[in-house]
Amino acid sequence: MKTYVAILILCAGLVSNAHGQSMPMQTMSGLLRLVQTSPLPTEGYMDHLTVDVKGQRLFISGENNKSLVVVDLRSGNVIHEVKGLGGNPRKPFYVPETNEVWTDLGDNTVVAISGTTYEVTKTVELTGGRGAAKRTPDNAAYDPAAHLYYAAIVTGAGNNDGSIEIVDTKAAKLLGSIKMNGSDPGGLSIEPSGKRLYVAMGDVVDGDSHLKVVDLEKRTVTAEWPITGGPAPHASGLDAAHHRLFVGSRVKGGHRYEPGKLVVMDTQTGKVVQALDSVGGADEVQYDAPTGRIYFVGTTGTLAVFKQVDPDHYQLLGKVPTGAIAKTGLWVPELKKMYIAVPKHIVQTPPYGANDYITEEARLMTFEFLP
Repeated sequence: MKTYVAILILCAGLVSNAHGQSMPMQTMSGLLRLVQTSPLPTEGYMDHLTVDVKGQRLFISGENNKSLVVVDLRSGNVIHEVKGLGGNPRKPFYVPETNEVWTDLGDNTVVAISGTTYEVTKTVELTGGRGAAKRTPDNAAYDPAAHLYYAAIVTGAGNNDGSIEIVDTKAAKLLGSIKMNGSDPGGLSIEPSGKRLYVAMGDVVDGDSHLKVVDLEKRTVTAEWPITGGPAPHASGLDAAHHRLFVGSRVKGGHRYEPGKLVVMDTQTGKVVQALDSVGGADEVQYDAPTGRIYFVGTTGTLAVFKQVDPDHYQLLGKVPTGAIAKTGLWVPELKKMYIAVPKHIVQTPPYGANDYITEEARLMTFEFLP
């Protein structure tokens, strides 16, 4: 059982980070309103979320627990926990046509979990086979039209065998693998057409990380552009209509460092349009086209909300308090709600002695949109 330690220090309007720097605290009003908090039966980190809008169910990756938590959105109650998965789940996608949740697992597989029985019904081993050394699925993208799940495989520093694995969810089989010539394919975003995949590589080469553009028909990398001003990316979101990619970077590579960066890139030219300070520990970046908002979720206790003024100009609207090490979340445009999963953790309190702390249990925070 793991209880994570997080230290929140709020003083004179500043948020201090682990490196002694600080960021001005932004306004927290008029962005999102907390409407519900629900307990979660997990220990340690949780990862990405997916939603069944029609059935009003939220699925949360219990990363540390090797489980998938199912929440009824009408009541906010946990209605099931799929336990004993073969590895740590990271990036789930709900497929309404088959009522399945497809997710990658840390044992180098991708599985389907029935939305009826909540049992694993299909397993696809990725390149190298189940349990392959130094091959960890860590993120993914899904093409609903082609029924293809693209799993990003992280191989560790010094090992450039990272790849994108292509899984056919209809046939439940591995179709192929695309080499990334790097160890850390992080943020993935796929064009609605299903023809291009953008892969923000966490590797830092000569001071920069790079965005790889993958032609999914040819299954090859066709372009590589520096993510200037935002090294160590780990998340991305896409505005396909305006050809803009939003890259969430951790800068120093870890979960604690602030500020992180939101880097806006032109997907036609590879040019960096703008780079803005954001929260640390980027793990999810989502763009909402109707409102022009970008939601940047990190691990340092707040969610940053940005506004697209126009395709070439962006501004930080403010930050919304979430919870320490709450590294991921999900914006559901159909419901106009944001869901944040907060792991169980300890918060140190003044005067910061050995016994000066409180324990906050794992919880799901539900926010509604405010104009």
